[in-house]
Amino acid sequence: MENGDLKLAASEKNRLEEKQRGMRKYMEKKGIEYKPVYFDEWKNPDDPSQTYYRYNGTYFEKDRKEGNWGRLPDIFNEKYPDDYEALVPKAAESGKKKNK
Repeated sequence: MENGDLKLAASEKNRLEEKQRGMRKYMEKKGIEYKPVYFDEWKNPDDPSQTYYRYNGTYFEKDRKEGNWGRLPDIFNEKYPDDYEALVPKAAESGKKKNK
């Protein structure tokens, strides 16, 4: 989008969204619970019925400063885990058709 190629930007946005959806389904099937990297759960004593999230001070202060993104899910490359297709066949097939 920065280069004015709206068609390519829309295509990449769609690819990233599909990868996020597919990885969410994969994690659900594997029983992997997603936990935010830059926020911690926080119980508000004034509202204990809700779960809140509070910034944990690791994005700007550590990861961005060091350029270390190893703790984040990799949604940018096209590779999925080896057992992905066995667990999420529809999403895998959908992603392949769109990537052609």
